[in-house]
Amino acid sequence: MMKIGILGAGIAGLGVGYCLKKAGYNNFTIFEASDKVGGLARSFKWHGFDCDLAPHRLFTDDDEVREQLLSLTPMHRLRRQSEIYIRGKWIQDPVNAIEVVMKFFPRESMRIVWHYLFRDKHPETDFESLVLNKFGKGLNEFFFKPYSEKLFGVPANQISPVWGRRKIRVGGLKDIIRRKSRLYFKEFYYPDQSGYGAITDALFTHLKDEVKLETRLVGLEKSSDSARYYCTIQNGEEVTTEYFDVLVSSLPITLLLQMLGKTLNLSFRPAILTYLLINKPCITKNHWYYIADGEHKINRVAEFKNFAVNSLPEDKTVICCEITNTEGYSVEAVINELQNIGLIDPELIIDTKVVKIPEAYPIYDLEYENQMDEIADFCADHPNLHLIGRNAQFLHQDIDEIFGSGIKIAKQLIQQNKLVEVSVT
Repeated sequence: MMKIGILGAGIAGLGVGYCLKKAGYNNFTIFEASDKVGGLARSFKWHGFDCDLAPHRLFTDDDEVREQLLSLTPMHRLRRQSEIYIRGKWIQDPVNAIEVVMKFFPRESMRIVWHYLFRDKHPETDFESLVLNKFGKGLNEFFFKPYSEKLFGVPANQISPVWGRRKIRVGGLKDIIRRKSRLYFKEFYYPDQSGYGAITDALFTHLKDEVKLETRLVGLEKSSDSARYYCTIQNGEEVTTEYFDVLVSSLPITLLLQMLGKTLNLSFRPAILTYLLINKPCITKNHWYYIADGEHKINRVAEFKNFAVNSLPEDKTVICCEITNTEGYSVEAVINELQNIGLIDPELIIDTKVVKIPEAYPIYDLEYENQMDEIADFCADHPNLHLIGRNAQFLHQDIDEIFGSGIKIAKQLIQQNKLVEVSVT
């Protein structure tokens, strides 16, 4: 029976393990470096509130993924409420083109329409040229360019067009007006209790015997025929080596391949999450809101009370601010920005908490496609190595997409290696 090693106990690793075990296969071990499961999908308790690592929501067109995730823990359906702050004004999210025209008439709205109607065609060699082709110069400078540059920390003409094709799933301004895109989901699911982390907590309840916490991969070698992987694992002061016939990794791809002798020219954008406990029942009714201006360092804000069924404590609320432009970061600067845009009164802040995420976003620079080709070639020579998750695949994915990949990998392992004859589902 083949021995499977799974690196990381976030939604990716837990998802693969859950699907394997559900199919009746137990000869695997999940290694997690931290003392908690969940990765970026975990939640934590703070002042009586369930707090996520930035806002998460469950929305998927995949029936199998939806059914499996909804079966894990009770969830409720919410109607999406979100806004965008830009140029000193609040607008709907997703963008309502009519509202933009009305609120920014005549200067900006006429400029957006004019540049759209008379836009030039550009070779789509980067993110900015892709946006210019779809929307023109006006909307690019109004929204896409400042927000993307703030998110990644590189000029828009140095961002890969792949990012635009993945995240801008509309054909142009007419599709924005029609709201024709998967991005325009109106409703989503969210766990009844314990925040979004209830999903990974539920997965963990099925996998406690297979998960080893505070166990870090410190060395990795492969056999000459790449048929086995030898993992050096550290738990406290104890260091051991185990072999695996199959390795499933959700670790950052740069780290994993470096251990196997391959260097990649890829980097991640870190993020700092700033949590504020505020002595007020609520700030807004929104689930989240984007701060699109380049002059503000905050990317987006979430108010977790608005996600929950149980909204206690009733007299207070918690908001989370995500910042990827971390140069010169301070809690005070975040509070000043929130005050300047009219969201909070600093006098009502009771407590603050800071969480740092070293690898929050894969940076899609102009080397992205070449580097992805190198990874594909490397993996072709390592058929028993499977990559899953945002950091391992260097791909911006939502939780449902990652879990769906976990289902596929588990099915593939079961079918190809004849581990069991029972269907995953």
